[in-house]
Parts: sequence; C-alpha cells; structure tokens
Amino acid sequence: MNSHTSEKILDASMALFSQRGYNSVTTKQIAQEAGVSEMTVFRYFVNKRNLFEQALERFMFSPKFKALFENSLVWDLEKDLLKISYYYQDALHKNQKIILMHFKNDGLDYKPESPLFKYPNELKKLLVDYLNRMKEKGALEENPEVLAVSILAVNFGFFMTYLINKRLTMNTDLDSCISNFVKIITKGVTG
Repeated sequence: MNSHTSEKILDASMALFSQRGYNSVTTKQIAQEAGVSEMTVFRYFVNKRNLFEQALERFMFSPKFKALFENSLVWDLEKDLLKISYYYQDALHKNQKIILMHFKNDGLDYKPESPLFKYPNELKKLLVDYLNRMKEKGALEENPEVLAVSILAVNFGFFMTYLINKRLTMNTDLDSCISNFVKIITKGVTG
C-alpha cells in the first residue's frame, strides 16, 4: 500500500466529511478531491465507513498523550491534572469539526470501538494508571476510575459548552474554568 496515496485519500475524506457531513459525501467525491480513482479509494479502504473510521482514528489519536504520561508529569496532583486537562482541551479543539460531524450524522453508529470513543477510553486508561500510582503514594483517597471519568466528563462538558453555546459563557474564559475545577477536585480528593 502506497502511504502517500492513502494519506491523500485520508486528508481529502476528512476535509469533505468535516465540510459536508458523512452522509453527504460520496466515495466518488473523495476520490476526485484526492486526485485518485474511486477504485483506488476502495482498494485502500474497502468502503466509506472504513475510510471514515481510519481517518477519524488518524486525526483523533494523539501520541502526545502517551508521551505526556510517560515523560512530562511531575507527580504533583494539581499541576498534573491541569496539564492533562489542557492537553485534552487542545486535542478536542483541534478535532472539533470531526467531533461535531460525528454527532450530527445519523448514518454513524456509536460503537465502543469507534475511534470517537476509543480515544477517550485510551486516555482514561492512562489517567486511571496515573491516579492509581498517586493513590499508592498517598496523594489521593478517592476511587481512581471514578475520578478519571469525572475529569474527562467535565473537560468534555467544558469543550461542548464553549463550542456550542459561547453566549452562555462569554464572560468566563476556559482556562479559569479548568483551573478552578482542578483546584476544587484536588482539594476534594486529597482528604
């Protein structure tokens, strides 16, 4: 498989999917945008759904998170949760068109193995591992899995609120919300 050709097809598909939505884009349009034949699209990706999932996976998964958890945390709960939250917000904002498109399209089912859900689940695993280690160090008393889900859910809620309804929150900046949330949660879990 020629990686240059597959990259062109993936780039073209995500540009079209994010502009028009999954249901409104055909494989013929993707092929035309990528400068390849429709048969080439099928040869590389078999069908539109598989192409969409591979493109979403490519754009959603960020190896930066693994590196963050492996190399950049300082083992200070408040500082680390703040850094993790900012990384997560950055990833969500970079992929906002893709995320909104996924929610807008009826033709996309929401399976747990879908890239839209796989990415947060991978992040959750990393976060649970980190929180378990912090619990072993005595830095928190709460259930790490419940805490991880809470952190991800609140961050996703911040993202959606700012993305969809900026008028409700126009007097409050995202950084202040994240910072206050992390301070409150840190105080609440350290006993």
